[in-house]
Amino acid sequence: MNHPGGATTATRPPMTWPNVDILIVDDHQIFAEALAIRLEAEAPVRAVRVAPNLSDARAHVQTLAGGLVLLDYDLGDECGLDLMDELDRLEERPTVVVVSGNPEPDAIVSGLQRGIDAWMLKSDGYQALAEVCIDACQRVMTLPHRSLREVVDRLVAAARGGAAPASFLQNLTRRELEVLGLLVAGVSRDDIAAQLFVSPHTVRTHVQHLHERAGVHSTVALVARAREAGLGS
Repeated sequence: MNHPGGATTATRPPMTWPNVDILIVDDHQIFAEALAIRLEAEAPVRAVRVAPNLSDARAHVQTLAGGLVLLDYDLGDECGLDLMDELDRLEERPTVVVVSGNPEPDAIVSGLQRGIDAWMLKSDGYQALAEVCIDACQRVMTLPHRSLREVVDRLVAAARGGAAPASFLQNLTRRELEVLGLLVAGVSRDDIAAQLFVSPHTVRTHVQHLHERAGVHSTVALVARAREAGLGS
């Protein structure tokens, strides 16, 4: 496993981009288009496409068998990881690299559990992205150095967790309970962020983690599961 920003000083051999189709899924249009232009100029890839949301990304899925997807985690009100189900159904699954500004360990663990091949931060720059993508296509995983220890700790804890408690609420942190309680009360994500003095993307990360804790795939199901467990009753 590699990580950007590490202490190694060894010289890499020349990088060779795979000759594949690339899809960039990112709602920051300037970033996505600039990255596409650079990839088209410097990487001998077949085609580079850009999708600003999951709906547009799904329109390209059938062209991506064996390709490469550069996927943002936070897509407005959507989570980029929700594209993984469609990608998994392809005859030859593409390599998926999350390129995100989000370093939260819970978000990275979610990505690993959904089957991503690498996660890097946008702040690491183009050279790091090229190295991460080439490594990922060769089945070498890269994760952000600053989050690595916490990610490993969470994965180990999950592996040792054994049977789930009678109520999934018992496994939640205080902050997760606060977010869930507000969701059950009908408060919007933006208002939750304002009430808790956190960013909207932090709230999205908490909600994604709550989905996994509850074993559901939508906020409606999450709220129903929480009510069944006695929250808000």
